[in-house]
Amino acid sequence: MNFKKNKYLTESNYNSVETIAAVGISYLAKELVKKGWKKITKTPPPENLYSSKVSAKEVILFSVSLALVSTSIKLLTRRTLAKQWDKLDGHLPERLT
Repeated sequence: MNFKKNKYLTESNYNSVETIAAVGISYLAKELVKKGWKKITKTPPPENLYSSKVSAKEVILFSVSLALVSTSIKLLTRRTLAKQWDKLDGHLPERLT
């Protein structure tokens, strides 16, 4: 299939694909951080601030770790997606050009 002249590579479709990718990547990043936390600390991830079994320090450290990993992976994914979309001569949103 020749994507170079494909009518489906629109700005609207790009935004949809980007959103779906971001949601999926966010989920995967969270699972990655949870598994890493469990492996490193030998304790379950402290996802609930109100639990009496974890300290606020652990919750904050886990949250910061999750934010850093998730944001980094999402940015790399969006960058890769935009490059590939552009390579196929797709229409990118104005904010990316």
